[in-house]
Amino acid sequence: MPLRILVPFDGSEPAREALEYAIELFPDGEFLALTVVETDGVPLIPNTTEDADSDERLRELLEEADDQLSGAERIATEHGVSLEKRSRIGPPAREIIDCAEESDLDHVVIGSRGRSGVTRLLLGSVAEVVVRHSPVPVTVVR
Repeated sequence: MPLRILVPFDGSEPAREALEYAIELFPDGEFLALTVVETDGVPLIPNTTEDADSDERLRELLEEADDQLSGAERIATEHGVSLEKRSRIGPPAREIIDCAEESDLDHVVIGSRGRSGVTRLLLGSVAEVVVRHSPVPVTVVR
């Protein structure tokens, strides 16, 4: 049975490199590309006329997520591997960990933006949180 590999994918260069690395590392694997839509920028005030604006903004964000995943699909096609695509809404680290817990996955391969020092302390690191809390092994690609 082939290994199932989760690759968080946001369309960035580190994410593309992580997907390509995962394909090289697990050539017979089944891959799941996950894009997470962070909703911090979408105000949600229930029962107001702004609900329609929030819904529209969320639809736009989900469309952007689909566009990002098409980049992952192109990479998978170039390498001749199958790729399942999924989008989730919420904080990226939490959604990646939840996906790893809920799906029958064997490994996570995640790109790193390479932040260090004060920047990492202030902004946090999605990859670091995933490494610390993932239920499956994680490979971080720098």
